[in-house]
Order: sequence, then structure tokens, then C-alpha cells
Amino acid sequence: MIQSTTPNTLIKSALALGIAMVFSKIAGFALEVVLAAFYGAGTAADAFILAYSIPNTLMTFFAAAIGACFIPMYHRVSEKTDFTRIIMTCLLIVGLLISIVFTFIPGVLIRLFAFQIAPETFEIAVYFVRYMIWSTVFLLLSYVYDAHIQIKGAFFSSGISIVWRKVTVTLGLVLGAVFDFNLYIAIAPVVGNALCMLFLAAISRKHGYAYKPYLDIRSPDLKQVLILVGPILLGTASNQINSIISRNFAASLPVGSISHMHFALMIVTLFLALFGYIFSIVLYPHFSKLAAEGNIARLRNATTSGVVYITAIMLPISIGMFILAEPGVRILFERGSFTSEDTMSTAAILRMYSLYTYAASLAALFVRAFYAVNNTKTPTVIAIMGYVSITAMSFLFIGYLGAQGLALAWTLSAILMVCMQLVALRKKVGRLGLVDNIPEFVKISTATAIIGVGLWLVARALPLMTASIFQSILLCAILVVVTVIVYVVLLLLMKSKTVQEGLRVVMGYIARKRERV
Repeated sequence: MIQSTTPNTLIKSALALGIAMVFSKIAGFALEVVLAAFYGAGTAADAFILAYSIPNTLMTFFAAAIGACFIPMYHRVSEKTDFTRIIMTCLLIVGLLISIVFTFIPGVLIRLFAFQIAPETFEIAVYFVRYMIWSTVFLLLSYVYDAHIQIKGAFFSSGISIVWRKVTVTLGLVLGAVFDFNLYIAIAPVVGNALCMLFLAAISRKHGYAYKPYLDIRSPDLKQVLILVGPILLGTASNQINSIISRNFAASLPVGSISHMHFALMIVTLFLALFGYIFSIVLYPHFSKLAAEGNIARLRNATTSGVVYITAIMLPISIGMFILAEPGVRILFERGSFTSEDTMSTAAILRMYSLYTYAASLAALFVRAFYAVNNTKTPTVIAIMGYVSITAMSFLFIGYLGAQGLALAWTLSAILMVCMQLVALRKKVGRLGLVDNIPEFVKISTATAIIGVGLWLVARALPLMTASIFQSILLCAILVVVTVIVYVVLLLLMKSKTVQEGLRVVMGYIARKRERV
């Protein structure tokens, strides 16, 4: 049963997913810390990052497109179990074929993702990919399981499932370094993705679905998915091409550039996963249900609510990320083989990515609104235009800014795409009502500007880069907590509806917990 998206429901679902993502991201950062400490930003790290990203990128290419079709189609089909089994069987076949083929020719994939890679890095990456490519089978099935439990409202389980993979990969990295045995590193992602899939399968079974191989190639529902999935595949392909292009640009830069970009992106994706994507994930099943019912007015209202909440959360996070880039990278990664020079290089890239977090969060919301109304063509065209703009700006900036230029290209392209999406979405579903919320946006922007100036002044006065790591952690934690409190107080003084609704839900949740105790 799909819950209605009142502000209370939206915030509760977002909180549940957010809590789960905290645990998932803690596990993810443990992985990154281990990678940085044991392998630094050199050849071995570059090879692992490249090989580890290939199955995820390939499966995002296929499975994200299927996942985008699955949720809205699920609300329209009559035989939901058979439909789900058909989709999973098709993905299982695709995953097996990809795994078998590229076990024998892994070098083709590596050259595709980084054709200018150094010979030593290439040799190590080939070994890793022969094993890691088998993750594709489990990743593909996990996408559908995850979509199913999101439809059922199990957002906490959806968010925390990735812990299995992160913990297993971290263990593999540790064992590989301790015993100097690369096989542990190579098979860890396969085992981790299998555990993640089994966890999602167990949760999905609790919600009434169990997978059994079933394929009906004459199914009209399958034909409809294939019709819808084509444009989404093109859009997804453009995103992956962007990643491949950036990785190839980075491969042409000095050794370590891939790793520096990777570690900067880890921080960006942390905040995107914890805050930026939560509202779009929570809203998507509801978007699809409203579209299936023809209730476009409520879909517009839900989209507007998502934009306001994302702005209230991600705009100040983007500013904070820019100001605290250096101490943040130092705290998270500067140990072992990760040097102070690596910290400065990674922080410089992170600053260029800072505003990307806000733009990418809005883009994810708008894309899901398009998909909910079965409009896959428009976001695909916009994605392709984004691919062209990233390529052009990468050529323009890399000569002057190096890896920082690649990050800047992503940020500017994301902002451009959001503007185009907003205009196109308004034409598709009508006036969203964002103009009516201008007073709320002004309050959020004013509060963000005030805390941004204050944070910058205080951060400059504190010894965040010269104190011990423990002291830096303590100082940054206090600084962040105080900044958040000041931001919330400022919005309350301005009578912001967004923060009032949020606090009301949180306080109600705490009160109910106390009553149960």
C-alpha cells in the first residue's frame, strides 16, 4: 500500500531512509578510509577504483533504465508478480551474458573506461575485472528487489542494504593488504553484492514477493517496458558516457588524479545519498501512483514540496562543503599513504563539486517526475545535451584547472540541465507553484548566506588544518552542530514553513517513542 505524501509522511519516510543511509555511508566511508590508508592515491588504488566502478557503471546503464520503468509500470499492470518475475528473468539473462563475455576480454572494458591508463595500472585492473564483473548478475536483480520494497514503503531496508557490500569489500581490501593477495580484493565485491541481493530478497519476500524464473516474451507488459526503456537507456548511457569521459580525461593527468577525483566524489555522494536523493526516492512511488490515477495536480504539489525541502537542506550543505573542504578531506582520508598533498588536491576538486550536490538533487527529483508520467523522451534529450556540455566544458577547463576543471564541468552542466528540466516539466504537467514559494526560498537563501559568512569567518580563525586529527574532528563537529542550530533558529525567526513542519514531525516522533517506552 502506498502512503499518501503529506508533509508528515514525506518527512517520516525521508527520516527512515536517511537513518538507514547514515549506516550505509558509515560503512562506505570505512571502505574509503581503508582504501586511502592501505593503498593511498597511487597505482593500486587507481586500478581498484577503476575495476570496482566498471560493474556498477555497466549495471547502472541497464538496470537504472529498467528500474525507472518498473515502478510506474507496476502500478498499471494487473499481474504484478508475473510482471516482476519476467523483468528479473530478463535481467538475469543479461547479467550472465555480460559476465561470461567480459571474463574473457576484460581489457576491452578497461580501455573503454580509461583508454590512456598506465600499463602497470592496466595489468592490475585486468585481473580485478575478471572476477568483479560477476557482480553484474547480483546488481541487476538487486535493482528490482529494491524497487519492489520501495513501492511497499520499506525505505529503511532499501537504504541499509548496501551495508553488506561495503563491509565485505572493506574486509577484502584489508585481507588483500595484510596477506598481499589480490584475489581477496577481486572477489570481495562479488560476495558483497550477492549478500546485498539476498538481504533485499528476504525483505521482498516479507512483502509478498518471491522470485521464481519466469519468462513470457509475448507479454504486452514486457513490450511496454521495452518501448519505455529505450529513451531511458539513451539518457542513462549519456550519464555513463560522461563518467567514462571524465575518467579518461583524469587518466591523462598525473598519477593519482583518478584517486583524487574519486575521494572527492565519495564526499559528494555521501551528502547526495544522505540528504539529496532521499526526497526523490521517497516521492517516486507516490509520483507514479498519482500519475496512474491521473491526479496531476497532486503530483505538481508533491514535486514543489520536494524542491522546497531539497533547497532547505542541500543549499547550506553545498556552502558548508565549499568552506570546510580541506579539513573535511583531512579528517576523512589523511592517514597512512594518503598525504597532506593528496588532501589539498582532493579538497580543491571537492570545492568545484560543492554546488553540484544541490543541482544533482533537484535533477533527480525532476527526472522521476517525468518518468512517473511516462515521459522518457524529454529527460533523455536533456541528458544528451548535458553529455555534450560536459564534454565541451571538460576540454575547455582541463588545460587550465586539471582535475578541478572536470569537476567544474560537471557542476555547470548539472545546473544547466536542472534549468532545462524545470522549463520542460512545467510544459508537461503545468505550473508547479514555485513562484508561490518565493518567500520561502528567500528565507532559506538569506539564512544560508548568514551561516555561510559566519562559518567562513570562524573556520579561518580555528586551527582546523594544524591541530591533531582528533582535535580537528572535535572542532569541526562543534562548528557544524552550532551552524545547524543557528540555521534552524534563523529560519524559525523568519517563520519558515519548511522548518516548522520538519520540527513538528521530529518532535511528534520523539514523543511517540517516549510513550512506548
